[in-house]
Amino acid sequence: MPIDTQSEEMLSLTEATKVLPRHNGKRVAISTLWRWCRQGLGGVHLEYVRIGRRIATSRGALSRFFNAPAYRYAERRPRPPTPRARQRAIEEADRILTEAGIVTQVTACAGTSS
Repeated sequence: MPIDTQSEEMLSLTEATKVLPRHNGKRVAISTLWRWCRQGLGGVHLEYVRIGRRIATSRGALSRFFNAPAYRYAERRPRPPTPRARQRAIEEADRILTEAGIVTQVTACAGTSS
């Protein structure tokens, strides 16, 4: 739902940082609010309007942003495995294949020259 500039109190991003609660004693940075406007957080964007050269949001937009359903974190892609975890998975697969008699000898192909 877009910001209704007629009924909602408009706040500059600087004013919005003063409205939000502090985290570890520090205000939320203006650049963070701008990133939430442009890139979003977990698929949810902070609504904003451009008034001349200034960017503004509203208390209602902040409320809608923070009350969005869990920022859709469940839809985020999992991180790729670390090289060490990947190597352990390869070794485990090799062990299982060897025990099953599918592979008789596992050889490392990386780093060999002909």
